[in-house]
Amino acid sequence: MENVIISNQVEFEKKKEKFKKGGVSSVHVVSDFDRTLTKAYDNDKKVGTAIAQIRNNNYLSSEYTKKAFELFDKYHPIEIDPNLTMEKKIPLMEEWWSKHLKLIVKSCLKKEIIDDVVEKDYLPKREGLEQLMSFLKAKKIPILILSSGLGDVIGGFFEKKKVLTANVHVISNYFDFDEKGFAKGYKGKIIHVFNKDESQIKDMPYFKKISKRKNVILMGDSIGDLKMPGQIPFDEILRVCFFNEQDWQKIDEFKKHFDVLILNDGPLDFVNDLLKELFE
Repeated sequence: MENVIISNQVEFEKKKEKFKKGGVSSVHVVSDFDRTLTKAYDNDKKVGTAIAQIRNNNYLSSEYTKKAFELFDKYHPIEIDPNLTMEKKIPLMEEWWSKHLKLIVKSCLKKEIIDDVVEKDYLPKREGLEQLMSFLKAKKIPILILSSGLGDVIGGFFEKKKVLTANVHVISNYFDFDEKGFAKGYKGKIIHVFNKDESQIKDMPYFKKISKRKNVILMGDSIGDLKMPGQIPFDEILRVCFFNEQDWQKIDEFKKHFDVLILNDGPLDFVNDLLKELFE
């Protein structure tokens, strides 16, 4: 298939045989959202996250936009700095998200803004999404979407596409709205890029659904997404990366960590075909 790299064909075939032997009842899917289930580029322009859409489309005041960019310029270099340890990064990411949340609340974000972001399709789906979700539903395969973005937007996105079914579970940041529809905080603790993993579901009913499903298909677009299974024990994991990077010098590093690389913002066709091969 075009635009697909198998990092190690021999190892890939071995993993496929383990998944086939385990059967459909042994598998679950863990996926990132932004630029994994959605496209990374739209008309050659990089697609921003839901929070970026709120900022860039001037839904809130110019003061919010200014301060949000200031926070991004301060903390994003820390997030991507390869020389900083995770121990140093995590408290700073929590600081970033906390400051941004306070800024959003102060700026009077309303629920109708979230609804408008969903309605206007600012986050274009990756081709093949409906087929993926339909197959997982039909085969009763649980899928966990882990995102440091906005759960309200993700839920609305799936509802609009009519694929938010009982086998779908989302761990993300959900706003707590007051009776007038204004955001007053997040429900639960903040999910950021370095703590989005399956340990977040240990105390949830969903954990029982996957506790015996020891084979994992992981989908993401960054090295950081490899941590999504967290400390949950598994027998085998097949890692699929949507390599949206423009820096092709990084591809060898990604090949070390992922079994499959889908290039050029490609569709979900490879994943859909793989699932059919394994479980039909």
